[in-house]
Amino acid sequence: MAMSVKKTKLDVKGKVINIGVDVHKRSWHVTALVEGVIVLSGSSTPTYEAFKKLLRRFEGATIRVVYEAGPAGFDLYDRLTDDGIECIVTPPSLIPTESGNKVKTDKIDSYKLARLLEGNLLKRVWVFTAEQRAHRQLVRTRRQISNHRADVMRQIKSLLMFHGIQTPVEGSQQWTHSYVNWLRTTELGQPFLNRSLRALLELFDHLSEQKKQLTREVEQLARTETYAQRVQLLTSIPGVGLLSAMEILTELQDVSRFERADQLAAYLGLTPSQYSSGERVRMGHITHTGNARVRSTLVECSWFLIARDPWMLHKYQNLKIRRGGKRAIVAIARLLSLRIRRMLLDGVPYKIAQPAVA
Repeated sequence: MAMSVKKTKLDVKGKVINIGVDVHKRSWHVTALVEGVIVLSGSSTPTYEAFKKLLRRFEGATIRVVYEAGPAGFDLYDRLTDDGIECIVTPPSLIPTESGNKVKTDKIDSYKLARLLEGNLLKRVWVFTAEQRAHRQLVRTRRQISNHRADVMRQIKSLLMFHGIQTPVEGSQQWTHSYVNWLRTTELGQPFLNRSLRALLELFDHLSEQKKQLTREVEQLARTETYAQRVQLLTSIPGVGLLSAMEILTELQDVSRFERADQLAAYLGLTPSQYSSGERVRMGHITHTGNARVRSTLVECSWFLIARDPWMLHKYQNLKIRRGGKRAIVAIARLLSLRIRRMLLDGVPYKIAQPAVA
């Protein structure tokens, strides 16, 4: 472990050590502050064992650690927390920035994190338990496999179109068994074209089987005690199926962490951006920050919802006249997110309301 220690000696016993860690795959840059004074700054090998050895320098002090949320995940958070050390994982998008500062290095970043931690100026992400993260990963993986499969389907269609192969109209949009069988048996006239199509079909078959298996596992998870009651509540919403419910639940988990409804909307990026100057106030598009997976799922479900809930349809049509269809459906998704929060908090299923008669 390569580590340079500040020469200034400072008795840290009984004091608070604020440590900023700039985490990367090959190294961690660590900066420790005590009452604004740098007592340690340098690079460490990216292992918890090396980092824990470093922390022994501060025996007798209260240690606080911060690092940015990102590809490194939450292993460092888990291990520090297990050892009784306070750790904050902060979202990079909400770290205060200095206007005009164009210099960015690992050393500067770790110092900045430590300084902001000392001033209690950092937001923290809600860290799920290891089990909750595993559940979320299963649902995410199923969605990723489904997206990969859709990409392969588009690639097959592009191959056929590019080489002038006429496809049967029936079943080509839904990829029915008869259409897939036609793909398996058709000859494209050139050996290399046939080989290309067969390779894509083999990949399509593999991804289809993986998607089927993962779907079964997500359905089994949905029937466990952890999720069964909440899944039943969410599937009472017209347009929300079991898989959509699990995507929402595994991404949000305990909605009581959102003290107000607008906090959930902000977390999902469904809050309109605002530009104010003097007396002028202009509302822009939604912020698109936060959890894009749940936001996308809510928008998908909202299209089905307005076809089955007269009140939501009435709301959508009124908004569409003033703001356009895209903004209207996003507004419905925001409203749906607030309904979902209230349903989960109160344990009450969805109720379809009729629009008021003028």
